[in-house]
Amino acid sequence: MNILSPKLSVKNCVILADGHRTELDPLSGYCSPLMFPIINKPLIEYCIDFLRKSGIEDIIITFSEESKIPDYLKQNKLSGINIDYYREDRPRGTAGILRDLEKFLGKEPFLVIDSNLFVGQIDLARFIRFHIEIGSMVTVGVYNDDHSNGNEENVTINNIDKTIKSFHKPYSSIDRRSLWRPSGVYLFNPSVLKFIDQKNYMDIKEQLVPLLQREALRVSAYEIEGFHLCLNSLNDYFNLNRDLLLKGSYMDFNNKEEIEQGVWVGKDVEISPKAYFLGPIVIGNGCEIKDWAQIIGPTVIGNRCRISEGVVIRESIIWDGISLPDSSKVEYSLIGENSNIPDNFHSKNMVVLKGLNIGDVNLISSDYRLKGIINLSNILSIKSSQEKIHKITKRIMDLVLSAAGIILLLPFFLLIAIAIKNDSQGPVFYIQKRCGMKGKFFGMLKFRTMVANAEKLHRELISKKETDGPMFKMSNDPRITRLGRILRGTSIDELPQLFNVLKGEMSLVGPRPLIMEEMKFSSSWRDTRLRMKPGITGLWQIQGRSDTPFHDWIRYDIKYVKDQSLWLDITVLFKTVKVVLKRVGAH
Repeated sequence: MNILSPKLSVKNCVILADGHRTELDPLSGYCSPLMFPIINKPLIEYCIDFLRKSGIEDIIITFSEESKIPDYLKQNKLSGINIDYYREDRPRGTAGILRDLEKFLGKEPFLVIDSNLFVGQIDLARFIRFHIEIGSMVTVGVYNDDHSNGNEENVTINNIDKTIKSFHKPYSSIDRRSLWRPSGVYLFNPSVLKFIDQKNYMDIKEQLVPLLQREALRVSAYEIEGFHLCLNSLNDYFNLNRDLLLKGSYMDFNNKEEIEQGVWVGKDVEISPKAYFLGPIVIGNGCEIKDWAQIIGPTVIGNRCRISEGVVIRESIIWDGISLPDSSKVEYSLIGENSNIPDNFHSKNMVVLKGLNIGDVNLISSDYRLKGIINLSNILSIKSSQEKIHKITKRIMDLVLSAAGIILLLPFFLLIAIAIKNDSQGPVFYIQKRCGMKGKFFGMLKFRTMVANAEKLHRELISKKETDGPMFKMSNDPRITRLGRILRGTSIDELPQLFNVLKGEMSLVGPRPLIMEEMKFSSSWRDTRLRMKPGITGLWQIQGRSDTPFHDWIRYDIKYVKDQSLWLDITVLFKTVKVVLKRVGAH
């Protein structure tokens, strides 16, 4: 490992423990990615040990407001390095958090690492040397992914001077732009903090970097050298464990004993002489392996696991505290911590967890190769039953209510159309391209409430907007017509979206449809809300709409996606009526 020279010394590091990383759901619903077990050792331990050996003296780990700091971290501080924790009181964004930590970061360059990065053997000294020698304000670690399926976030780089052009998350195969991907490690000049908003939400890649570029400040890309892996999907998590097992020479397997070729076991492990092993296999502390058990690698078994008679485990990851009954079979699967496995259990190409809800399932990445997940709360496959029932019921409710609404309101629509034509020049309807489910564009319908040249005037008024988020809102927007103010104040202008619901482009309840540009402020918020159809109304709307700050908008959208249910939809619809009648936050 390259130890940093005194001239290249970087002493402080921030580890960002994102609270809603959608790519790793539903596992990240159980614990932060930094606590994911990698060969029976939390991911964060690899990171902290690496940073300590690299000369980092102070680490601060940031958590979102809904996250709990794991007891494991509080009780397992490593010698030779100071570890502290910071919990945001509202969504601040990856850049916003850095401004909150300004006193901790000091006046020297500092390192920022994503919580889902396995640091491996990164050559940190060369990374820092490049940053200092080139005089960069921010340097982003990148890697070239020749095997990318085109759906991952990528980075466009100027090949001449190695500066960053843009970050991009494609939502279709034809939208692929670059094979360069962010590694999850950044190096910052401390002067960058003055460009970060003190109060509002701010993201590093989508807001801070473009702001620095507009100021003609250098934002560089550096190809990270040395083995490492950013866990951007469950496939990455499986592959990392597999690669480390197959490259046993790189790992010490946490002081475990190799009892036969390719089979490492921890302390206090009882193994029947009649059990069969084919490595590579790692077995944690306090495990019990009974007669005729067959374990075929690459496989990882956590601590305190009981593998009963005749159990077959093939190429799987078993977390702590699992008891597999007689003759169970687990193949190419992951079993979550302390899951209660039933008799006659057979799992193949599955993730097995307990206590899941519909939102957890919907957040699984689209490139997920396993067949599904099993919810052990009631021993059923959510993918094949509960989720389907929810989607069918939600669609039936959308069809019935939207069709009934259109039929009942049709005479009213005709009167409004006549009034709009009499009030100002222009069409009756305003159609705008918005992002639907999975980023697919559709034409969202509204009654026109603005003058004909509204788009041109928008560019002149952008500096006067009254919201801290991506949407443009003004309480006295001069572009709005006389009738338009009435339609907006009563939300009547949104009623034509019942046709979008009927066509299946929208739902009655869901995150509001936006354009992609308006969602760039937070990639995790964007990815979460694009997992489902947008809605005419949602949790954010019933909390005050335009009067609600942007960080609350993020909070409510994510809460809806994760907690979605038919009863929640009904509750939102009833509360929407109350909010509209009171004209709360309607601009």
